[in-house]
Amino acid sequence: MIKFIVISIFLGLWLGMMIYGRQMSLPAGISMLGHEYRVRDVAFFYDVTFKKGEAIVREQQIFDRILTVIDQAQRFVLLDMFLVNSEYDRGPEYPQLAARLVAKLIDKKLKNPALDIVLISDEINTHYGSAQSVYFNKLKEHGIAVIITDNTRLRDSNFIYSALWRLLGQGLSPQGHGWLPSPFSKNGEKMTLSAYLRLLNFKANHRKLVASEKTLLVTSANPHDASAHHSNIAFVVDGPIVADAVAGERAVARFSATDLPSLQVAAGEGQGEIAVRLISEGKIKARLLAALAGCGPKSVVKMAMFYLSEQEVVKALISAAERGAEIRLLLDPNKDAFGRQRNGIPNRPIANYLVKNGRGNIQVRWYATHGEQFHSKLTLISMPEQAVIIGGSANLTRRNIADLNLESCLEIKARSSAKVVAEVDHYFDRLWQNLDGEYSLPFADFEDTSLLRYRLALFCEWSGISTF
Repeated sequence: MIKFIVISIFLGLWLGMMIYGRQMSLPAGISMLGHEYRVRDVAFFYDVTFKKGEAIVREQQIFDRILTVIDQAQRFVLLDMFLVNSEYDRGPEYPQLAARLVAKLIDKKLKNPALDIVLISDEINTHYGSAQSVYFNKLKEHGIAVIITDNTRLRDSNFIYSALWRLLGQGLSPQGHGWLPSPFSKNGEKMTLSAYLRLLNFKANHRKLVASEKTLLVTSANPHDASAHHSNIAFVVDGPIVADAVAGERAVARFSATDLPSLQVAAGEGQGEIAVRLISEGKIKARLLAALAGCGPKSVVKMAMFYLSEQEVVKALISAAERGAEIRLLLDPNKDAFGRQRNGIPNRPIANYLVKNGRGNIQVRWYATHGEQFHSKLTLISMPEQAVIIGGSANLTRRNIADLNLESCLEIKARSSAKVVAEVDHYFDRLWQNLDGEYSLPFADFEDTSLLRYRLALFCEWSGISTF
């Protein structure tokens, strides 16, 4: 009888913690719907890796543009970057993005000691608290603030496991002598058991943005060496929208038990025909669903996406197709992850479901990867008079756009004739049509009709037990 009572109490506590972890209040300032600002121009940049003849070609624009934003800053530099490290299984050599970024920030600080520089990042770079980051230590030594996000303040995506962790493991320090192998590379620093238990929550500050007093850059790219060859996108905009970025990052700093210095944003005109808005977390889904709801027979949706599995978005795409919208999805085949083979979940079974239910209006092609990833997160919705673009850090999964992970995207509304719309449209068509090389492959090349794998993808999406 006592055993039954103890088990019942424990199960009740576990269930209660599951409910708490899924519904806990978000920290203030999270899930932000930024102000709408009018601007004259939005710059679009991208990285692509593709095959031309027998050669692998890499066109890269984003990292140089990040360095330019830092170079041109006069009052402050604020970064929020998910991955800032050089850890990977050695074999192929990659550009040293993390070291270059850190060197640029230190050089900027040495040249202008009064300039505030702050980097916000994720605990993955410190092996979830069990190791030191060489790069973060260098930044701190030169007076540059580094803030590690307190992910315990975020809702639980892997809620069944996280409820147990909150009950039994949250109080354990991840620091100490590591003895378990690194999951990130064979020769990486060993981790403590408590750090591993922390990792299995599968939650992250996944944002990727850089701001100065006058410029905001929002991207899907990480300053991570092994990610250097990934295909990615970025948008750069000047003006008072920077204030929203500062407010959003100040919220992260505050719930991580610190704060940002007083960062003075340059005054902007706020004029132009293009509307821009910074959106984060669940508001990304809300704005995307609202845009898809307006699609009809003359609408075209072009989506370039690393992960697509969020079920409300899937249903919205099918509904738009049923109303006559033309849907083109360019997806990563989910076969490569830093030298390791993946099983195609979630994109392949989800894509099959979309094509099967799209009434002939949903087309899918796969990006032709060569060990790297098609890491872009970009949607272009074109209507006769107006276009909507949403791009940034967020994959279209429950974890990324349901107020779980931290994410940041830029929403752009403009006339269909606007330069930024034409550039995004050309980018997509270049990849879709293989205009000057081999970028994409037919749907049949990775078609997955397995009902079991589709059910598995849905379970992973619902439960959060996977990493997507």
